[in-house]
Amino acid sequence: MIMEFLSYSEFGWNRKPKCPVYPTELVFALDSSRTLTPETFELMREIMIAIVSDARIRDSNCPVGARVAVVSYNSVTHHLIRFSEFHNKNKLLNALKNISYQTSSIERDTGGAMRFIAKNVFKRTLQGPNVRKIAVVFSHGPATDASSVKQAVLEMRALEVVPVVIAFENTPHISQAFLMDDSGLFQVLNVRGRQYDEVLRRFQLCTLCYDKCKPDAFCEHPRPRSVRAYMDAAFILDSSQKLSGAEFEQVKDFMGRAVTAFNISSDPETSIVGDRIAVVSHALPGFKAGTGKSPVKKEFDFVTYRSKDRMRRHIKESLQQLNGEAAVSYAIQWTIGNVFSRAPNPRPLKFIIIISAGKTSQWDKKTLKNISLQAKCQGYALLVISLGKSYDRNELEELASTPLEQHLIQLGRIHKPELDYVMRFLKPFIRFFRSENNYPPEELKGKCSELRFQSQRHVFPALPEV
Repeated sequence: MIMEFLSYSEFGWNRKPKCPVYPTELVFALDSSRTLTPETFELMREIMIAIVSDARIRDSNCPVGARVAVVSYNSVTHHLIRFSEFHNKNKLLNALKNISYQTSSIERDTGGAMRFIAKNVFKRTLQGPNVRKIAVVFSHGPATDASSVKQAVLEMRALEVVPVVIAFENTPHISQAFLMDDSGLFQVLNVRGRQYDEVLRRFQLCTLCYDKCKPDAFCEHPRPRSVRAYMDAAFILDSSQKLSGAEFEQVKDFMGRAVTAFNISSDPETSIVGDRIAVVSHALPGFKAGTGKSPVKKEFDFVTYRSKDRMRRHIKESLQQLNGEAAVSYAIQWTIGNVFSRAPNPRPLKFIIIISAGKTSQWDKKTLKNISLQAKCQGYALLVISLGKSYDRNELEELASTPLEQHLIQLGRIHKPELDYVMRFLKPFIRFFRSENNYPPEELKGKCSELRFQSQRHVFPALPEV
C-alpha cells in the first residue's frame, strides 16, 4: 500500500507539504546476492515504488524535488538506472516496475555497495549546502564484512551521504556501525513479513522529507553515548617548505577545528578523565642529521592546555611554518619518547594524527618502516592525512595503521572542501576508536613478537628537544 506523507503532532497525523523539502539525490540499492528470493525481490521493488510514488520527482533542470538512481549489488555493484535517465515521474515508475528478478550465486558485500554508492554514484551529483544525498540499501541478510561496513560509515559521513538500510533479516554489523554516527540520521529499518507501513512512515518523516529546520517530533530519539574510553592524541604536522603559506594557514584552520572533535580534559595533569591533545611540528630549517639536535618543535604537550579554546588560540596565533626538510620518522619517535612517555596519568588509547605534505627526507626515510612498526606494536593508532599530489605511496602505507582505507586519507588538493571531508571523517573515526581498541591488529602480532624478541630495551628513548 502506498502511504500518504504524514506528520505527527499533538492533534494526530496531518498532511504536510510535498517532499523532499530540499533538492535530493536518492539512490536505491537492491540486494541481488545468493540468498535473495523472488518474494523478497518483489517486496523490495514494491517498497521502492511506494517511496517514489509519494515523492516529488525532479522533472527539469530546476533543482526541486528528487532525482533517482538504482543499483543492484552482491559482491559487486551494477547500475540499473542512472540519475540522468528520467525526468518524468511516470516513466521512472514504469522503469522501476520493469526491473526483473535476477538469480545469483554470489555473496553480498553491503559495505562495498555503500562505498560504491558514496564514491561513484554520487560523484557527479548536484552540489550545494542544502542538497541531500540519500542511499536506501535493501538487505536480505547480514553483512559479511564488518570492516567494510565500518569503512562505509566513515566515507558516507565524510561525503555527507545519509544511508538507510531496509533489512529483511537482522544486520548486526550494520546496526553496530551506524551507532558511530553522531548525526542520528543513519538508520536500519527492519521489515517483518510483508508489513512495511511503519518502515515507510519512518523513512519519509525522518529521512526523505526530513526538514532540519523543523524536525518532526516523531523522529526524535536518544542518540547513543560514546564509550567512555579516553585518549592521548598527538598531531604531528609536516611544516616543511612543501606547503605554501596559504596552504599552511588552511591546515592550521583544520587543526583548530579538529581539536573540537575530542572531549578535552579540564584537568589534564592530575585527572584520568577526558582526552588530551598535543601538537608537534617538524622540518626545522638548516637541520643536519647526526648533529645531536632535533628537527622537531613541540608546540604544546598533553598537560599544557585544559580547554579547546586555548588550543585553538595557540594553533592560530603561535604555530608558525618552519620551512625546513621533513623528518616524519624522527618526529614519531621523538613524540612517543618525549610527549607520550613523559605525560602523567596516560590514557588507555594512544592516537597519532600525521599530517604529511610529501616525502620525508632521505636520511629520515631509512628508519621510517621500523619506527612506524614499533609504534603500532606499542598500541598506537596512526592516522595519516596526505596533502597534495607529491607523495610516496609506499611511504604512506608504511606509516599508516591498517586497514589502510580507514587510516590513510589522501587529498589531491589542499583547500577547504577537502579538509572539511577529513573533519567529517575524523568524528566517526574517533567514536570507532573509543569502542574498538584493536591496536595492534591481529595481522601484526607475529611481527610485533619478533620485534620484542630483537630488542629488550625501551624502543623510544627520549630524544633531544628544541
